[in-house]
Amino acid sequence: MHLTMKDRTRIETLQAVMDGRLEIADAMLVLKRSRRQIYRLLRRLRKEGLPGLIHHNRGRPSPRRLPDALRQRILNLVRSIYRDINDTHLCELLAQHEKIVLSRERLRQLLRTAGLKPKRRRKPPRYRSRRPRRQAFGELLQIDASPHHWLENRGPPFTLVGAKDDATGYVWARFVMAETTWAYLDLLREVFTSHGLPLALYSDRHTIFHSTRDPNLQEQLQGLAPLTQFGRAMHELGISIIKAYSAPAKGRIERQWGFSQDRLVVELRLDHAATLADANRTLTRWLRETVNARFLVPPTSSQAVFRKPPRKELLDCILCLKDTRRVAKDHTVSFEGLTLQIPPSKNFRSIAGKTVEVLQLRDGSVQLLYRNTLAATFSPAAISRLIQTKLLAPSNLKAVA
Repeated sequence: MHLTMKDRTRIETLQAVMDGRLEIADAMLVLKRSRRQIYRLLRRLRKEGLPGLIHHNRGRPSPRRLPDALRQRILNLVRSIYRDINDTHLCELLAQHEKIVLSRERLRQLLRTAGLKPKRRRKPPRYRSRRPRRQAFGELLQIDASPHHWLENRGPPFTLVGAKDDATGYVWARFVMAETTWAYLDLLREVFTSHGLPLALYSDRHTIFHSTRDPNLQEQLQGLAPLTQFGRAMHELGISIIKAYSAPAKGRIERQWGFSQDRLVVELRLDHAATLADANRTLTRWLRETVNARFLVPPTSSQAVFRKPPRKELLDCILCLKDTRRVAKDHTVSFEGLTLQIPPSKNFRSIAGKTVEVLQLRDGSVQLLYRNTLAATFSPAAISRLIQTKLLAPSNLKAVA
């Protein structure tokens, strides 16, 4: 008969009482039992001996123990289609898809007993001061991207670009092939058209957001910092960009990426997503039904502060790539290896030697603006023909044509 340390203490104390070496009151203090319970234990010891002090349920299976068939089924599921999933998410999936309802703790004990380790090892916490959430929906959006093997071995790696509202935790996101300026402009176009213009963005110091070049002469004279294409677009829309100097500084969206890499990968697997289109369909459903339905935080202010966006035509001319070029004497502009001819116009007689703005729009077309007046438009088909017939060097226009 196996005796624990607690059993030995109980036996020695009761034997001391029976031998007269210890009073009942002292035994009550040692065993932390009432007088009535001490007498009950003494009676069982005299009648049954040492086995009488052992709880009668010791060694018996618990009546709440899971049936062996169900335990084996759960382990088989965890080792196959539900592999590499955290315990909380696994509880939800088993209840949703397999109709197996377990508490997280019971499932954790089952998995650890079977030798299945947790998905992640918890790191010891570090001290960081708290930054309060913003008060209103639309006051600040944290933006970032997360490259990952989202489809595991079913497809190529994608990048998830997203924005998360600092006050409520509302998330906008989409899968793209790579983290580019166009990817962020497309994401924010979705935000602008669905909710409006936020007051500010919180980003890291990626070169998409932070220019590393020195200011040119005009910027020096005006006291302006150099802007990237993305920064220029946000400046025209009146949206300020706050740059973080560490990942924990924008911890809310960083934790969102950890959450997504943990759970969204499983959702993509269960939906058998194998292409970019499949992944975005699953992402849209997951954001609507899970993230933005279950994990939102009520803001301090009930009034959203999104501003009304400009009309679509003007928004297209802002969420684009802009550059400047000088017009040649024959009213042509050299841009990305292409020669763009400016036709005659009633608005001006000659703009030779003048500076024009060159706009690459999202649909692949190119516009030339002189003093905010449209000087020429080149459709995507026209740009494609120029690329095929006149291009002698690689051009960035290939990506958008």
